[in-house]
Amino acid sequence: MKAIVEDKLIEKYDLDFGTYYFYDQYIIAEINEGEVITLRKCQDLIPIVQKHYGNVKSFTYISDRIYSHSIIPTDYLNCPFIYMDNFKGYGVVTYNLISTISTEIEKHFAQRSFRNFDNLKGAIDWAKNEADD
Repeated sequence: MKAIVEDKLIEKYDLDFGTYYFYDQYIIAEINEGEVITLRKCQDLIPIVQKHYGNVKSFTYISDRIYSHSIIPTDYLNCPFIYMDNFKGYGVVTYNLISTISTEIEKHFAQRSFRNFDNLKGAIDWAKNEADD
């Protein structure tokens, strides 16, 4: 990933279910192989997001799906991010057809902008544009 990301890394967090890279306008998440992401697990992430972006600095969330994992699509309906005015959207990078199809289901539950990409650079470019709006 480092070869693709040209922006300065602010901080890296290794949580129980994955690694999160915080940049000025976006977060890149690499969830561990086989994880099932739930709202309860994401609660650990919210204070970290607040620390970096507060309620003012715009940001997007990029899920770089290098490893296979699951998400409960209906959890998007109550994701704490949707209550943050400075949260601009979800970007998802997928590397195979099954993951891409899964994101099409997730998209229907997302309460903010939701885009799928086949490479991390495209997702980062989109994230910067979303944060600037």
